Amino acid sequence: MRNRQFTDQRIAHWLAEDADLRLHLDPETGVNAYGVPPFPQEEVGEWGSATASAVSQASFQVLRQWAPMVAENPDRRPIQENLARELLRVMGLDAVHYGANLYSSGSNALSRGGQHVLGQMKNPLLILCQGSETGSRVPEALRDALGCTMAEVISLPVRTEVGDLIPAALRDDLCWTQAVHWLKSGRQVLLVLTDGTKTGQVVPGVDCTREMVARYPEQLHVLVDACQLRVAWSRVKDYLDWGWPVAITGSKFVGGPPFSGALLYPRARYQDVGWDGPVLGLGALLRWVSALTEMKRWHVVPKEELGRYLARFQAALEQRVEGWPALTLESMPGLERGSDPDLWDVRPTIFPFELRGPTGRLLERGALEALYRRLPQAGAGVRGRWGQPVRLGGGGGQGPERWALRLCLGARLLIPWLETLSDDCVTQTLDRCLELLDRTVVEAARIG
Repeated sequence: MRNRQFTDQRIAHWLAEDADLRLHLDPETGVNAYGVPPFPQEEVGEWGSATASAVSQASFQVLRQWAPMVAENPDRRPIQENLARELLRVMGLDAVHYGANLYSSGSNALSRGGQHVLGQMKNPLLILCQGSETGSRVPEALRDALGCTMAEVISLPVRTEVGDLIPAALRDDLCWTQAVHWLKSGRQVLLVLTDGTKTGQVVPGVDCTREMVARYPEQLHVLVDACQLRVAWSRVKDYLDWGWPVAITGSKFVGGPPFSGALLYPRARYQDVGWDGPVLGLGALLRWVSALTEMKRWHVVPKEELGRYLARFQAALEQRVEGWPALTLESMPGLERGSDPDLWDVRPTIFPFELRGPTGRLLERGALEALYRRLPQAGAGVRGRWGQPVRLGGGGGQGPERWALRLCLGARLLIPWLETLSDDCVTQTLDRCLELLDRTVVEAARIG
């Protein structure tokens, strides 16, 4: 019999331990600020992998084995270092040439990454994608790490003021226009390449970024925000080989519990990074144990057919919902990722959608947040979790604000496709998705 000290309730309590209040559990509902409990919820479809997922049954079983060892060990630094080495191994990165430091969240990893890059810069300017498309705390964390003022932060637009997606080529042109002025003046610039915005975009494009670095190698430094980890891991290795530190998380796409961040870096360029971070608390270490469990599952499945499956899913989804007047699915183009156009990650895995109430008006933020909270709960129809509402645009004289929920395909949904290599499995996933969309439309009519 397991020691009573390590009951499931105790493990769940540890998973929610963090200085960030967003991870703390509401005493009445038992969920955190993302609406997610610290226990497995196998009955709830996980379509919210751009936000947060409940821990899986498989990883919770692993946590039962790890919790005593981590909780009873007074020196947790070796455990943390071993987990970091395991992260490198799973991602196909050897520990001789690459390093990994673990943090409690992705914004912490980005902040530390900014500080490391800062060692090579003087009086830096920060360029990153618009705040509504990145993590809520990312701009502030990076600004604080670099010591930039608001006037020294340049925002790269992802969408027009009314909320429409700007084509990738035009986004890259805008990036060039904004960056070159400062680079020509001799200013040091930190460019954050966001590989996976809230709506799944890559900003700026990889080829555009490499071209700028080639032209201004002594002034332009790159930090990759791949906290969604919605990218083929071979591309992560490419980023590192180009000398760019990469911040990732084991939550979101991978499906581990929220708040497990890491900074990956090339040792040749950042030899002094080492294990200079703080020792993580019990909760953060256990969250990384869970995240690595999910990453190992994703690592071993073959990916050769995934691009075709994703294209099939997207085409069928768009066709099936085209006639739903209450739902507008945003058209998502393929992603411009430079080399290796046949890799699966050129296909979108996040699909924002807007909803209309019975009057025909688009639902605003409050109604969508209520929907987001309601759908995982037991009630009429299938249960599921979308990605949190995200602002597309509007407001400020540009018409009403536009907000969307997000349909997200994460690793835990995709693994069955790759284990079975079956088109039927893709169809079954689509059918479950449509069931939840149908319930969402029904609930939206009640709220609206």
